[in-house]
Amino acid sequence: MGTGPPASPSGPVRLTSIPPRTARAAGEVLLHDVSGALVGQVRFRLCAPCRTGRLLGIWILESRRQEGLGRRAVRVALAQGHGHRWNTTLQTRPGRGFFLAVTAHEGVPLRHGRPLCPHLLGPFGSALGRLGLRRLVCPPHDEPS
Repeated sequence: MGTGPPASPSGPVRLTSIPPRTARAAGEVLLHDVSGALVGQVRFRLCAPCRTGRLLGIWILESRRQEGLGRRAVRVALAQGHGHRWNTTLQTRPGRGFFLAVTAHEGVPLRHGRPLCPHLLGPFGSALGRLGLRRLVCPPHDEPS
């Protein structure tokens, strides 16, 4: 019969990857069902000079959880920064379990905490830079994380 993966109980999902438009912008992976309704989203930022990535947020419609959609969307985001070091913003208790599973499946560590480079700090980092305090939350480029 069909050659693709089996459809989920709630129907197939289309993933759309939107790379960051600028160095400071966030990229997205959007998940839409067959009716076009948004059922999930992953937001991320990339820093090409430092080869780092940061997952900013993951949202999956509650009725569509446990279908592997979050893992699929994160895999697409990670592909945008292939070979980059990645981390996440603060993780909830369920989020920690999710990120441990993704780390095991994808082989890419997804720890939470401070950004891996000064460029991913956003407006907060700019303010710290003006105050000369950026080094408190961000390691130098050559420091292992």
